[in-house]
Amino acid sequence: MPRHRIIFALLIIPLLLIANNIDEAIRLFNSFQFDRAEEIFKEVIKQKNNPRIAEAYYYMGRLSMSPDAALLYYNEVINNYSSSRYADISYLEIAKIDIAREKYKSAIAALNELLQKFPDTQVKDETLFWLGVAHINGGQKEAGLQFFEQLKTSFPRSIWSERAAQIIPQTTGATGDEYFTVQVGSYREKANAQALHEELTKKGLNVKIVEAVVKGNTYFRVWVGQFETLEGAKAFSLILDSLGIKGNVVKGY
Repeated sequence: MPRHRIIFALLIIPLLLIANNIDEAIRLFNSFQFDRAEEIFKEVIKQKNNPRIAEAYYYMGRLSMSPDAALLYYNEVINNYSSSRYADISYLEIAKIDIAREKYKSAIAALNELLQKFPDTQVKDETLFWLGVAHINGGQKEAGLQFFEQLKTSFPRSIWSERAAQIIPQTTGATGDEYFTVQVGSYREKANAQALHEELTKKGLNVKIVEAVVKGNTYFRVWVGQFETLEGAKAFSLILDSLGIKGNVVKGY
């Protein structure tokens, strides 16, 4: 074999192996085989010269059960691999974690920075949606609704426009001591509710347990967040859903 072909083979084969490894990890991730995917991504991020390392950091963030750990991975992408195609969506994931933790100003700052640095981002529709959510839940309802209107006008067929449309008409506010919250669990055994309370509190969420008597039976319900308006609670429930936490909006007391 000619010398130049040998050199070419020595250069290209490792790159193909790297690509195959990450592609396999993504396939495992998409098929919910998270442990196996994580093993591969961990190996990739050890290779500091790996051309797809930013991709691995992003997926490690997605795989992290701890929001703090996830933030470290996403910040690694935006701080050290800002030209990566995963930089804009890393800003988005950071903002979603901040919204879940009710850090709305931080979320808005991250989303604004996303739009400033990546004006042609492919996730602009989702970014506008979360800007609306962050403003509404942060007490700036009119500003939030303006982002929803901008979203509907610019991306009328987007799934995020559909979600915004579900929130916009709901303008009912709570009165007196009433409020809206998201119920993420209801248990007959208090210990089960306490376990979920502890798990969600570690994620930085505002959680409480309330007792409810239904037909003579006592249930321990786990509530997350407290909002003056129904639309604020509904928007927050979508954040929880994106984090893998299923819940229903209910009226608190």
